[in-house]
Amino acid sequence: MKDLNTLGVLYSALFYFVFLKHPLGRWLQQGFLRQGEVARVRGKLFTLLATLRLVPPIILPNIDLKKLTEKPLPKEYKVRLWKPEDTQACLEIYRMNAPGRFPTEVEQEFEEVLKRDDGAMLVIEDHGRIVACGGMTLEGTKGTLIYGLIHSECQKKGIGRLLLLARLARIHGPAVSVNLCAVEDSIGYYERFGFTRYALWHSQNGEAHPIAGVSLHPENCQEIVTFLANEGYAVLPSLNA
Repeated sequence: MKDLNTLGVLYSALFYFVFLKHPLGRWLQQGFLRQGEVARVRGKLFTLLATLRLVPPIILPNIDLKKLTEKPLPKEYKVRLWKPEDTQACLEIYRMNAPGRFPTEVEQEFEEVLKRDDGAMLVIEDHGRIVACGGMTLEGTKGTLIYGLIHSECQKKGIGRLLLLARLARIHGPAVSVNLCAVEDSIGYYERFGFTRYALWHSQNGEAHPIAGVSLHPENCQEIVTFLANEGYAVLPSLNA
């Protein structure tokens, strides 16, 4: 009888790790993308089981460099670091993008980021006129894209891809995860390059918005740097410095 009990435990463990571990992990992980008490419980249970290595942790896919670099970049623009005198132009671009898209508190947060002047933000110029801005922060192996904004008259011209590449090219060093807190009508742009939704963030009015991310390895960064150089764009100072 003892041998049968032992075999039962072994077969149960084998069944769990072979057939149940990954489906259970995926189901529990979906709790991070839903609202409500059941979703919160699922999220907490996922965190506990992932810590105990009983379900796989969240692993973000690699960035899709093929799609990101398959087309030439527009040549008439200049990418540089943000300067304090760019504040008003950046706020104007934000305000023309904001109606119906961004939570009301985001503008104040954007202004505070600009006031910090910590080298995270960059701008794109068209013959001296600022047509886009955006930044990226890096803490250890976690990067975060912030405030990617394009002038309404200059969208669908390749500037968004240039802005994304210029920000990613500033990462030098070990592999990182690159995350962004987006809104529903902009997340699709990043998803085409491999960004995957894995959680939610909530604005002050309680509305839920997607968080997405990808994995970025040193060889990816080098390919991005090479592509930008071939397209005539210099890489800005590293965020790792």
